[in-house]
Amino acid sequence: MNSRDTSLLLSAAGVGVAIGLALPSIVQRLRRSLPRRSSASESTSNSTDAVRSGLDDPASIRIGRADLDGFLGRILQAVGCSPADAALVANVLTYADARGIPSHGSNRCDTYANEISAGLVDVTARPKIASRSGCCAVVDGGNGLGAVTSRLAMETALELAEEHGVAVVACRASNHYGAAGYWADRALKAGCIGMSFTNTSPFAVPTGGKTRAVGTNPFCFFAPAAGEDSFQLDMATTTVPIGKIEVMNRLGKEVPGGWGVDRDGNDCTDAAEICRFGGLYPLGGGEETAGYKGYGLGAFVEIMCSLLSGAAVGPEVSTWSVTRSGPLNYGHAFVVIDPARFKEGFGERLGQYLTRMRGQDGDVKVAGDPEKQFERDAAERGIILHAPVAASLKSLASKYNVEVPEALQSLDESKSRQSLYS
Repeated sequence: MNSRDTSLLLSAAGVGVAIGLALPSIVQRLRRSLPRRSSASESTSNSTDAVRSGLDDPASIRIGRADLDGFLGRILQAVGCSPADAALVANVLTYADARGIPSHGSNRCDTYANEISAGLVDVTARPKIASRSGCCAVVDGGNGLGAVTSRLAMETALELAEEHGVAVVACRASNHYGAAGYWADRALKAGCIGMSFTNTSPFAVPTGGKTRAVGTNPFCFFAPAAGEDSFQLDMATTTVPIGKIEVMNRLGKEVPGGWGVDRDGNDCTDAAEICRFGGLYPLGGGEETAGYKGYGLGAFVEIMCSLLSGAAVGPEVSTWSVTRSGPLNYGHAFVVIDPARFKEGFGERLGQYLTRMRGQDGDVKVAGDPEKQFERDAAERGIILHAPVAASLKSLASKYNVEVPEALQSLDESKSRQSLYS
């Protein structure tokens, strides 16, 4: 690659990151547009307000994270995962639940178990480094568990960043890897900036189109600040992730307008219709509200994850269901940057910036603040599981003869709603 090509590539990457860093205000406005409720059971900080996740289910239960970790791990072992891999995948799922992101939490366990039981994911596969050059590497997941593939990729990225100051690791032949933030958080704990991306099965209808062609493709950027503070942006490049609409279906609720379209491309509030036949809007919604920006960001993630690694891309990615004919071949990408290689005092300066933003007039937060509050509440009082999701887990445990935690034993399994993709 000549110097001109290198400059163009770096400029393009810089533009992509700059766009991503400008998005928290958009995310905050979208969140504020949702109606809020008051409840005597809420803490004074409203940390347990399920509306933050687009949900409002008074029939929910609390369960300790360790108990939920162990429960999900036992289910995953029952379908063939090793104890270590089962514990990792369970921890990825409860991470999302603890942060108030039920779309990527325990809600996903039945889909994981069903596709493993159907032989669509090889739980015995061991990912390997397919190529490595300088600060770059490619990991082949061998159609194994997405979390196991991602663990090797992030470990490799951290090693390369320690040596070079920056690392980019792309993955192919992988599966669903959970919440993007789980992997960026590993870089954060090492004092580094972490970026985490994955493509997914197509759920978004591109601007001007009528059929699904782009995944929900999360854009995730975590950066460490002084005093254990941090900036944590983890967002779908669609208006919402598909899992959020699936959870709304489990709760028997309509979704707000502007989240998805029906089979004819019209705005739709029926969760089952959106999941089965329609699709999601890119971030921003329709063309008149700049949905083409979300579409562009989704394509950016496809390029980073799939075109760099050789994974399936866009319309060629299979539907995430147990009726699919072969591997998903998802792609992931992880970027790690050591801020110590740049201007001294990065953490202090970022901390000052975050404090200044929170001090603006009104109720201004920075990316990650609501999730951190959820985590503190979950640590004190247990993770919130909405009743239909918890009932589905109890039903799944019965199917595989797994012991059910006390918190779930009184649930009526008939109240569960099975995955729309099983």
